[in-house]
Amino acid sequence: MKSVAALCLVVLLCSFHEVKAQAKVLPPVDFSAMTCDQFWAKTPPNDRGPFLFWLSGYFGHKNNTPVLDPVGFTEKTKALSDYCSKQPNDNILSAAEKAFTR
Repeated sequence: MKSVAALCLVVLLCSFHEVKAQAKVLPPVDFSAMTCDQFWAKTPPNDRGPFLFWLSGYFGHKNNTPVLDPVGFTEKTKALSDYCSKQPNDNILSAAEKAFTR
């Protein structure tokens, strides 16, 4: 549990540092209106982390699990990317549900 908390703290600190260094604020995102292609094409790689963590937490909550599994998160994020590359017009929220709930 301590390692998960430490990992979350490091991710948060890195995110805050990068946002502060770039002096920009990420805009609100309506995942229900966004396609896979829009997410991957319009979200810069350095900005995807917070959105992917949000998606993971959103579906983790639906699965009623309080566990953050960094390896599983990486695998599920890759699965989402792979799925979206094959189905670019699918809604990112429904694609993430398929990737994060299996």
